[in-house]
Amino acid sequence: MRIKLEKGKQRKLIETHKDNNKLTWKSMAKKLSVSEPALKEWRLENCLIPKEIFDLLNKNHGFDQFVMKVRDDKWGQSKGGKNSTGNTGKIKIPKKSEKLAELVGIILGDGNIHAFSKGKKVRAYSIRIAGHAKNDRDYLTNHVFRLFKDLFDVQPRIYKSKRSKAMYVNVYNKALVDYFLEMGLKKGNKITSQVTIPKWILKDKKLIIACIRGLIDTDGSIYRMSRKDANLKRISFKNYNQALLKQARNCFIELGFHPSKIICGNYFTLSRQEEIKRYISMIEFNNSKHINRF
Repeated sequence: MRIKLEKGKQRKLIETHKDNNKLTWKSMAKKLSVSEPALKEWRLENCLIPKEIFDLLNKNHGFDQFVMKVRDDKWGQSKGGKNSTGNTGKIKIPKKSEKLAELVGIILGDGNIHAFSKGKKVRAYSIRIAGHAKNDRDYLTNHVFRLFKDLFDVQPRIYKSKRSKAMYVNVYNKALVDYFLEMGLKKGNKITSQVTIPKWILKDKKLIIACIRGLIDTDGSIYRMSRKDANLKRISFKNYNQALLKQARNCFIELGFHPSKIICGNYFTLSRQEEIKRYISMIEFNNSKHINRF
């Protein structure tokens, strides 16, 4: 459930809780078990605040009087179906930026570009980002959703699979598919096509960092190196696209990291503890599941 407050009150609620508890934005996000980007979006009132977060923040603050509506979690999907520009709608063409580079990394990681067809005639075009319905929920419904909307002025649809624990952010739009295909991304099976990071990203260190963030947030993981010492952490990147795997490893090297060799033909790791700290400060996570595990 999502809570709709009077204009300005959602921001006031968040700032009041932060100030009264003498929290930083980082410590507040950690306390609420959400990502800092999600907290920022709620503070800017770009999206409605979840009811469970509202209840935590509202203790002893009396903001119930400002509640206008309580909406089901699926309201954004329903609204998207009504307001979407559809399969043939126009898109805003964004400038090459860190946000766009990060979205490219996300698509290369857990995304797919589809052209659904019936016979020889193409019926629909879409870009879909997949994730775990619980672990990636915040990341998909807030961060990925907002990237598509801000960059291209499209209305993504969010839905959960009935047959598995998967959740998807889906954009049906031919112009958007054509945009990424012209950039060099490819439709269909990414392993077969051996799609790689576009050249325009590789020319700029800041864009490489943003793209790596998207790749790790989707196909990366962070875990303990030893059960005896919880402070020893390791970041890994796993992908069955050999061309992308090698390219991502080379990007880390270019950024001054020392990744392992490719292991079992499908992943490499960062194990030097000073480089784990450097990753956190230099590249960061936008996926709250990685932040929480760290």
